[in-house]
Amino acid sequence: MSKKTPPGTLSDLSFGKDISENEIFSYTQFEQLQAFLKATVKKRSMALVTGKAGTGKTTAVRVFTNQLPANQYQVIYCGQDQDGSSLLKRFIQAFGLKPKHYRVNLPLQISQALSDHLQEGGREIVAVIDEAHLLDDRTLEDIRLLTNSDFDTKSALSVILLGHPQLRIRLKSLAFDALKQRLRYPFFLEGFSLEETIAYIKHRLSIAGGTPELFSEEAIKRIFDASEGVPRAINNLCELALLKAELAGLDCIDGKLIKQVVSQLELS
Repeated sequence: MSKKTPPGTLSDLSFGKDISENEIFSYTQFEQLQAFLKATVKKRSMALVTGKAGTGKTTAVRVFTNQLPANQYQVIYCGQDQDGSSLLKRFIQAFGLKPKHYRVNLPLQISQALSDHLQEGGREIVAVIDEAHLLDDRTLEDIRLLTNSDFDTKSALSVILLGHPQLRIRLKSLAFDALKQRLRYPFFLEGFSLEETIAYIKHRLSIAGGTPELFSEEAIKRIFDASEGVPRAINNLCELALLKAELAGLDCIDGKLIKQVVSQLELS
């Protein structure tokens, strides 16, 4: 490995998710997704964003929605509502209304609220539904119907569905033909390429105040192979590598250390 350095510094170079939006790493797919989301909202349509866990779907959508003018758009985010009834009630509460008691009445109540909101010239609604792969068929159909609340002449809202790859596969069923026709902007977010992984790690080190060359080329290559380019997996590997390097009194991270880190994570 490399020469020793005073301990207590490397682990301060965080690869956590607590970074500001202007420090978010931008790459080709990220920029493409921003364009897809912009078109979705402009046309009040539906988008489907799928990808492995940890690829940055939620982060990318959050960056986009945070840039929408607050005086023109109202963003309704549903991220932990795996139960269809809870999700529909959250929609209703976003309009300052009390949800009906029975689930069967909720879709009609939302449609009426959306229609009233549209006629009153309220802010445009952007519904972000995270973890959509966990929703049941009935709830997915209810969501589709919400985009059709004004007799198909003008959608009352934009919908952005986020989920794991199995949602994309699931929607190929004939039972979801109507929903697929509404999903005008499907996007599959992949992991980084090797070149993007190199740039990402150097970017994160730079904004954390570290040296961009802290990880050797071999180390980054091993990180890429082990993580398959998934940002969250890259972060976990880098965090553990920095801690192990600090404890060993090292001032750089090579392929040998990453091999140890990968083995440790696989055992856990």
